[in-house]
Amino acid sequence: MAVTMTVQPIILGGGLAGLSACYHGNGVVYEKDSSPGGHARSHSANGFVFDEGIHVLHTTNKYVLSLMEEIKADLILKDRNAWIMSNGAMTRYPFQANTYGLPVDIVKECLIGFVQNEFDDPDKIKNYEDWLYYMFGKGITERFMIPYSKKFWGVEPRELTTEWVNIRHPRPSLDEVISGALQDQTKGFGVNARFRYPSEGGFGNVAEALARQCRDRVQLGMRATRIDVKNREIEFNGEECRRYENIISTLRLPEVIRIITDAPDAVREAASKLRTNSLFVVNVGVDRENISDKSWIYFLEKEFSFVRVSFPFNFSNAVTPDGTSSISAEVAYGNGNSLPTSKDKIADRVLDDLVKAKLLFKEDKIIHVNTIDVKYGYVIFDKSRKPAVNVIHRFLKEKGIVPCGRYGMWGYLWSDEAILSGKKAAEALLRDPP
Repeated sequence: MAVTMTVQPIILGGGLAGLSACYHGNGVVYEKDSSPGGHARSHSANGFVFDEGIHVLHTTNKYVLSLMEEIKADLILKDRNAWIMSNGAMTRYPFQANTYGLPVDIVKECLIGFVQNEFDDPDKIKNYEDWLYYMFGKGITERFMIPYSKKFWGVEPRELTTEWVNIRHPRPSLDEVISGALQDQTKGFGVNARFRYPSEGGFGNVAEALARQCRDRVQLGMRATRIDVKNREIEFNGEECRRYENIISTLRLPEVIRIITDAPDAVREAASKLRTNSLFVVNVGVDRENISDKSWIYFLEKEFSFVRVSFPFNFSNAVTPDGTSSISAEVAYGNGNSLPTSKDKIADRVLDDLVKAKLLFKEDKIIHVNTIDVKYGYVIFDKSRKPAVNVIHRFLKEKGIVPCGRYGMWGYLWSDEAILSGKKAAEALLRDPP
């Protein structure tokens, strides 16, 4: 097999991190699929545009916002209208600041638990479950945080660390908790009370806008199938081999280690310890307009197959045909959670549950359904993660491979953080190549 030399950095993966690395550096993106975007791409069919689950831009980062202007991503600012279905009631998100509408005994339990919290020593926090009790008290933790965590992650909260929580779990003030128990609070709460979304094309328009700026430095249909780190050679599609100086990799860490033929056993063992949940996304087009005014709804109980349902038509007027609505339901599985039924029957189960949740009528005409199986969903932050990632990253960097992005860093990165991660990787190579 002939080997060609590539001087420019090879960027593996054309998601937001990879495209950002290309935009901010001098590398070339090699993407296995026929379009850029990774999990941030959008899919169009029958006049509907769907993302792979919820993808919105929550950022307040000035650089990212200016970048979106520069690449003409055409984002519109929206107020989040998120809700939670639990205990037979619909309450505003986040739960910890909005118990109004729940049964009185549950509201009382949550209030007392927050006010009389006995877990008041931060030095005793050993895991995510401890952190929840410390932050919110017994009632809120046991009525919402723990059940939802189990349903979403598929692991016990005590198995998780607290490395990922930061601003994603805002702690309300006592005044906010009391106000949210006595009345419906319409004010937004937390850093993601507002979000941005492309005016057309779905969230994938962000990736498309980045890709346009990279021009001919994005090569599609190029799957990395083998990496020889000793000789610094990389093979694409099992046939085309190139010698490289540097690689920026956004690939999932277990997958990049799998294709490195000479990875040490210790590195392979570390990769085997990494876990994510998985998401089975069911997208539905309905022949009825304005079926909901919500952005998205979280579902606590297991009687509902999905953990979250979003309404893309409320993000943009250009993602559905006139007179219709769209729903995207996310079913979390993996680890301790099995799918509620076989994959070929999940769409029917989801439709039944949407009727049960009173989001659809039995007589509604369904004019589009498609499913997306997202094997790698959200990274599990268990006790094995950090030491395993350290072993893998040390090995990769020694071999001229710079990881970035959600799966390269094996972290919980929002879209803006993925973009910044790619920027950082590209600039590091420009400044100090391995």
